[in-house]
Amino acid sequence: MYLGVRIRVSRSNRNRLDLVDLARRQVDHLGPAGIRSKRNQTNERFVKKGYLRFAPLTRSQRRKLMVRISNLGEPAIKVQPIRNPNRPR
Repeated sequence: MYLGVRIRVSRSNRNRLDLVDLARRQVDHLGPAGIRSKRNQTNERFVKKGYLRFAPLTRSQRRKLMVRISNLGEPAIKVQPIRNPNRPR
């Protein structure tokens, strides 16, 4: 089972891609695991899908990332914790 987060950006008077970049930079502070989770999470993917997905992360990494993004004070950035949708039951 892997854990991660899904980041969405709601409407705001700021540029959506700037807000996505701001949230994506917070993942760098998780170290090598965070940098690996950013692979293929580009602006083009965000425009196409409407969200970015950073996984796999440990529980503590996911918690740290959610706190870092909430401390940005930007209400347009929404963070949703996720689990592996195909995990065995």
